[in-house]
Amino acid sequence: MTPFPAVSLILLGVVVAAPVAEAAPARVDLPATVEVERFRMQSNPWVNLHERLLYDAALGAPDPAGLTTEETAAWTAAVDAYRAWAKKRSPVFDAELIAVSQALSGTRGRKLPDTIPEAARKVLAGAMPLYEKEQWPKDDTANRFWISVAQPLLKGCAGELVAAHEKAYGVPFTKRALVDASPFAGEFGGYTVGDAASVHTVISSTEPGYAGFAALEMLMHEASHGIVAPDAGAIGADLARAAAETGRKPARNLWHALLFYTSGELTRRALAARGVAEYRMAIEGRLFDGPFKGFREPFETHWRAWLDGVLTRDEAIRRIVIATSPSGREGGS
Repeated sequence: MTPFPAVSLILLGVVVAAPVAEAAPARVDLPATVEVERFRMQSNPWVNLHERLLYDAALGAPDPAGLTTEETAAWTAAVDAYRAWAKKRSPVFDAELIAVSQALSGTRGRKLPDTIPEAARKVLAGAMPLYEKEQWPKDDTANRFWISVAQPLLKGCAGELVAAHEKAYGVPFTKRALVDASPFAGEFGGYTVGDAASVHTVISSTEPGYAGFAALEMLMHEASHGIVAPDAGAIGADLARAAAETGRKPARNLWHALLFYTSGELTRRALAARGVAEYRMAIEGRLFDGPFKGFREPFETHWRAWLDGVLTRDEAIRRIVIATSPSGREGGS
């Protein structure tokens, strides 16, 4: 991009422009922690370092910015040590990783809690100076900006969307949601642990699928994990009941697909009521064309009918189970 002229001099009728290099965006004093409705969103350096190390150890990631050759070698050693500690455990299902993430989320200042396992604490303490050198200010800026975008969306829509989710699922919505923003947030850009009383979400501040209006949908989606489960709670219990009544075994990912669709459709409606004419739900495109292939028509026919008040929830679920179970799909036996 050609820089704009910074200074113009008019000499003898000739304009002489003195170009300057594009400056980095000035750091805006946005808050690191924001509370809206039942959501508490924050930018925490320890959580961000933990997530970056986990991601780098499992999938590989660029080194933090600004490191010397010696510092890069130290970072690589830290990633290797974190890989040895974390192994291939899941931050969603492994109790120790869940406890570490929650402890880091509540950490303020330089001292790490004694509850952090020694192997992890040693790596985190040693890697933090490398991370803070240049990368953490960049990540913190991205996190705070993402939070500043999500805040007014929640302020304008959260109450309505909570009520809509409660009506759709037939149970009270998750009471509290602690949200840690981080450029790295697990393999898919976001994950949640917890229950109906409280959830802890880590969500990407830089993934396009979580940006802009999508931040609203994904915050509602992630918080819904406190009440929606594969075999129990909202949706899961409904599917189990429908399976017993119909003799059909629901597809193993049907519960999650319904969660995606519910938060997406309810968010789309809330945005449309506020003048947003077009909104592409997260489930559209690669999910409906990939892991949720074959679910679009039953959802748009039966689940949307429930959301519109045309069908009961039980009947909508029953029809969806029949349409999406292996024997109910085209070509199924």
